[in-house]
Amino acid sequence: MDIPEYYKQFQNQPPKKEEEAKKPELKEQPSSQKPQQKQETPKPAQVPQVKDKTKPYQGNGFTLNQLEDWEDKTLYTLTGPVTDGIQHNVIITIDKEPAADNVLDYADLQITSLEKELKSCMLLKRGEIKLTSGTDAYEAVFSWYPTDEIRIYQHQIFVMVEKIAYKMTASFTKKTRKTIGPSVERMMLSLNFLPKK
Repeated sequence: MDIPEYYKQFQNQPPKKEEEAKKPELKEQPSSQKPQQKQETPKPAQVPQVKDKTKPYQGNGFTLNQLEDWEDKTLYTLTGPVTDGIQHNVIITIDKEPAADNVLDYADLQITSLEKELKSCMLLKRGEIKLTSGTDAYEAVFSWYPTDEIRIYQHQIFVMVEKIAYKMTASFTKKTRKTIGPSVERMMLSLNFLPKK
């Protein structure tokens, strides 16, 4: 019988003596003569020397001292599944100095701007709605063609609370508007506001 090459290496080794097999392997003991490694002492946290004028800023899981003359322009993006060839998401923008005093006028400005920006844009629906909390809101639904092959439906919801405007935007294909569209709309309508401290 022919033995495969891999096993031949074991066949040609001399057998271990019984005494050697019984001997426990000695582990190297640390020598007292070995020089001890220096232990690094932790450096103290760097403290700014200058006292800046700041205000507390709280983000998603963090805080920092925001310089007083800096403005928060956070754009929130909640990403969902990639379905029917597009990445679904809800984008929330906050406008602390809107160019309108009420949600209807704010929505009109946003809709007019979008119709100018997007080629082949068509307004399919617009009107007043309410968030789940009962807060007044306004919605608009558009369709447009970013390319010749893809038709996108864009659903926007506008809200204004304490002179701050909120715009939520979600995009769908014809298919996903029916499949995940209703649950995304419910998520958007669940927008609520924390009491001011």
